[in-house]
This record gives sequence, structure tokens and C-alpha cells, in this order.
Amino acid sequence: MRRLYEIGGAEDSFRPSPYCWRTRMALAHKGLSFEAVPWRAVEKARITRSGGGTVPVLVEGDLWLGESWDISEYLEATYPESPFFDGPGDKAKARFLDHWITLTVHPVIFRAVALDQFPMLAREDQAYYLERTKRKFGQSLAEFCGDPDAAIAELKPLLQPLQSTLAEVDYLGGASPGYGDYIVFGALQWARVASPRRLYSADSALARWFENLLGAFDGFARAQPARAHWGNPAPK
Repeated sequence: MRRLYEIGGAEDSFRPSPYCWRTRMALAHKGLSFEAVPWRAVEKARITRSGGGTVPVLVEGDLWLGESWDISEYLEATYPESPFFDGPGDKAKARFLDHWITLTVHPVIFRAVALDQFPMLAREDQAYYLERTKRKFGQSLAEFCGDPDAAIAELKPLLQPLQSTLAEVDYLGGASPGYGDYIVFGALQWARVASPRRLYSADSALARWFENLLGAFDGFARAQPARAHWGNPAPK
């Protein structure tokens, strides 16, 4: 059985990780079924066979593979049907999107949604994320993420090139989505499931593109409830 280790929350079915969503969409694109295995950030020992300490981790037989980009390359090489890289040039563009989203967009989305997400985290992970935020950004979670509206305002010009592009094309992959689309989608799906805040206009090109991907693969991604549909199951 193919397995995918992913971050879970106070409820195992809570799936906020943008990197795991990249891999989820890549697997769906390839038509590959998998068992979703919820994992906590403090459970490093469970995934040591991957050689790392973060998820996603894909397990196929004796293969344990971490890092979303490495998983995408493995899936493309192993299952060449329904490719999501249209040649080396498209792969290079997807790699650019990987670095741009990770280095530029994710930190701003984190500031916009992390306080909303925090109560959804598993109890055993909450202290870990508080310490990690302090170590990475030099501020407490409450300090660093204390003005979500300012973060959303900062995000708007960052996403404008994406908005302008999607006003002219259906997908970043052209007529159909490719892995570059799934990289960007993962970031916005994270925001959708972690926070009720709206990061962009509902009538924008970006919203149209995102809705199309939510409905792709028989609504695979839409089946993950939006934040507004969750209660507050986690302890304070």
C-alpha cells in the first residue's frame, strides 16, 4: 500500500500543510491512490527512514522519500503517464515557483493565518510551533502574527503577477494544470483550511483558478473542509 505521511491536527483529518497538498495533488494528477497517515511534528522518529524530519513522506514498498520536490521528480519518472512537467523548461519554471512560494509567499501567509490555525494544532505540537516561531523569526507567535490584516495587505502586490497571468491563461501549466499549479495551490489551500480570512477577491482570476483546482479530480481537494466549517476542537 502506498502511504503518505502528512501533518495532522487535533483532529486527524485536519490537513493544513502546503507541501503535503502539493504532493496530494500530484498523486491525484497521476491517478495514484494512497493511504493518508496523520503525523505530528514532534514524531520525528516515525519518519527517520526518509532521511529527514519533515513531511510529506511518500512510502512505496521499501522506498521512503521525503521533500515535496523530490517526490514530484520521483512520481514523474516512475509514472510517466499524465505528465505534470511539460519538458525541462516547464520543470525549471515550476522550480522557480517552488522557491518563490516557499521563500516569499509562505512567510506572509503564515502571518495572516497562523493565529487562526493554532487552536487546530494537535496538543503535542503546539509548544513545538511556539518555540519554532520564536527561533525562526525572533518573535513570539502572537507578536509575529499579531496583525493578520497587514499581512493580507502585504500579500496583495506579491500575488499581482499571478493574478495578471491567470487573467490570460487557464492554468500556469497552460490548458491544463501542471506541478507549478499545485505548488501555488498548496499555499492557498493551506490558508483555506487554516483560517476563515479571505486573501484575495472572490471575483478575481486567482479565485476562478483556485475554484477550478478545488473541483479537479472529482473534488478531491474540496473534500477537505474550509476553516469556517471546523469547530474549535483543540485545547487553548
